Amino acid sequence: MSYWAYTVLESTNPKLIASGNTFAKKSSSELLKIQDGKSHFSTWKNTMNDEIIELSKLYPEETFTAECHWANEYYNRIIYLFEYKNGKYKELERKPGYMFFLVDGNIPSEEEYCAFKNHVLKYLERIDIVKKFDGDFIIDKLNNEKNKDGYESFIIIVYENDLYKWTAEKTGISYIRVSVEKKEPKIDILEKIAEKSRVNECEEYGDFPF
Repeated sequence: MSYWAYTVLESTNPKLIASGNTFAKKSSSELLKIQDGKSHFSTWKNTMNDEIIELSKLYPEETFTAECHWANEYYNRIIYLFEYKNGKYKELERKPGYMFFLVDGNIPSEEEYCAFKNHVLKYLERIDIVKKFDGDFIIDKLNNEKNKDGYESFIIIVYENDLYKWTAEKTGISYIRVSVEKKEPKIDILEKIAEKSRVNECEEYGDFPF
């Protein structure tokens, strides 16, 4: 597991976490970018947690939310969502941080790739269930761990039309292998026979004496 975390911080007052303010300057974390009012940080271990707690004490009327995951974790990446207010925090959600990796084939278009990923995510949201037990979140996943007989299982989702066949194979909590195959055009056998018959007729009666 990496000791670096990726944290996306949001506030009811975005100016408090913007570039150039006191928090961003004093934080031990590196501000990577600001997008849609959210500040993205690279953080060493969980040091930012303490910093956000102190920030929420300074501005008790504001609410801060942080979404984070461990960097360089591909197979078992988990997204954690926390809420901070007036020096206290609580975990709001925990879910798989799915990651797609194209391992075979070429993407025909980004639009089709996006549609495929959305289709796969809808399936996985039904399969990977997150439960809450004794105040803690547990991801109840179907995975590829070997059973007592040595069998492994994988989740494979196929998405296809007449032109392309997309395949997603999920291992662990979050790793999704993607392959795409371009299909050969379908040929109507009856139409092919009829076309051949028409060609033969043209050849047979092509040379008339008049």
